[in-house]
Amino acid sequence: MNNFTDDQMLNAIQNNQIVKECYEEIKANCMKLSKNTNCPHEDIDNLLNYLIGKWHD
Repeated sequence: MNNFTDDQMLNAIQNNQIVKECYEEIKANCMKLSKNTNCPHEDIDNLLNYLIGKWHD
């Protein structure tokens, strides 16, 4: 598994259209979840952490 630096990840987001689109969709959905449920940001962070390694199942 590759560990990317923040700079490498930001570079990929800025320079790769599909990565940028996915990043923006994930971020928009997190904001939608926060707005519609009024849950704390930490809960959304926990959900994202939970999804690590499980998204492909």
